[in-house]
Amino acid sequence: MSGNLFSRIEQSRSYDWAMRLPIVLYSFYALVHDVINFFGQVAQDPALWAHPDGGMIVAMLARVSQWMFVALLAVLPLFRCRPIAKSTALLPRFAALVTVCIPPFCVLLDRAPPNLWCNLLAVLAGVSASVLGVLTLSFLGRSFSVMPEARRLVTTGPYSIVRHPLYLFELFGVVGILLQVRSLAGAGLLALIVALQIARASWEEAVLDRAIPEFAAYRRQVPFLIPRDVRSLFALLREDPTARHRSAMVMSSAFGLLALVVIALPRLVG
Repeated sequence: MSGNLFSRIEQSRSYDWAMRLPIVLYSFYALVHDVINFFGQVAQDPALWAHPDGGMIVAMLARVSQWMFVALLAVLPLFRCRPIAKSTALLPRFAALVTVCIPPFCVLLDRAPPNLWCNLLAVLAGVSASVLGVLTLSFLGRSFSVMPEARRLVTTGPYSIVRHPLYLFELFGVVGILLQVRSLAGAGLLALIVALQIARASWEEAVLDRAIPEFAAYRRQVPFLIPRDVRSLFALLREDPTARHRSAMVMSSAFGLLALVVIALPRLVG
């Protein structure tokens, strides 16, 4: 009786939204916290920031690209639809939660002294993560998931190049953040998230294999995580008008959240 009750609760719309909100709020908290810290640093020496040099501008761009990545992490769960199958094992679900929590946590780490080349690479990684994340979501639609779940099989766009482009998006974003941290703790977190992402993708594929018969043929044709040609991911923006429209919708949502945090919140707390 209790098992049937829990199954009905788990399949309800309220439960689905209750599982999304903690991830959204956690990412939003990390974003707000870092923006407030940044504006606090600016307030300590406003004259320095009034006439920034090239290194400071690059450092600021690296920070903004990081905020864009975290804003996307906060927005993504809002676009998903409910699953047709999911993993019921505890370990895959726990690993998925840990993997999702690591990128916003990296934002809270202390940063190393500014380094021009590291910040340039951080900007490149952050912008690449944002473009790849939005592009992937434009093809994935509402099939985005945190837990190992099956909604529908997507084989177009980035999914015709690698089977898990969203995990590449997360890895790019984390690398962009950790290039600004440059510590043993950051290196350890990067190694952990790579290991967890590979495990998470494998568990997700097991669910897809059970729920969607066509997945086996798709898996034989498309690489796991590393594309044969990285440039082909960005070339997709020119190929599909619908993808461009959806990308613009998701990007505008993330930019709206970012604008709210960057403009409104520092004034409220100040």
